[in-house]
Amino acid sequence: MGAVFLAVALTGFMGTYFVPMARGSFDAPAIVHVHGVLVFGWLLLFIAQAWRVRQRHMVRHRQWGWFGAAMCVAIMASGVGVGLFATHRDLAAGGGDFALGQFVNILIEMLLFGGLVAAAVVLRRDGESHKRLLLLATISALAPAWMRFRHLLPGVPHPFVTFSIMADSLLVVAIARDWIAMRRVHPVYLWAGGAMVVVHAIELLAITSAPWLRLSRWLLGVDAPVAD
Repeated sequence: MGAVFLAVALTGFMGTYFVPMARGSFDAPAIVHVHGVLVFGWLLLFIAQAWRVRQRHMVRHRQWGWFGAAMCVAIMASGVGVGLFATHRDLAAGGGDFALGQFVNILIEMLLFGGLVAAAVVLRRDGESHKRLLLLATISALAPAWMRFRHLLPGVPHPFVTFSIMADSLLVVAIARDWIAMRRVHPVYLWAGGAMVVVHAIELLAITSAPWLRLSRWLLGVDAPVAD
């Protein structure tokens, strides 16, 4: 799963970040680069930590786990910074209500990621729950990469909805693995995974709703019309 996560992130950001960076045509504040380094660092750490468990290097795994917890906090903070930049940029480009409402979604996503990681830390002595919570946190963090697949597949209808569903479909893969291997589904996938899907569904439905737009206007301190 870690390899799949990394492949999704590399593919999603190839056309909007890596290629423009190589051409010298990417222009964004430093916080965007910091956030990118942190997220890709998280993905590499996820793979490394899984390998350490497989090799029974548990002391190193625990030591690096605390580094991962600190990285989570940094990802959340930098993610808010990127959200501020992207929202102001998109509003200036005429993005309207969708651009405005996305800021609330970004904040929710950062809280969701942090909450799942925090739960994993609390349950770190329960290895089965711990690893599944971290897997869910990483699935949730990959939503921006999935959204960029719309540039690779411009013919996909309703890309915001379609790629959101594809992002959460990795949970189905994880559930299938549990069922095949154990003939049951771990409770974490049911309550935490289910909650993640519900949150994402609410974001899809509410992104241009009046409450979302009012909250976003208040947080951003901007004047923008709110749709009735």
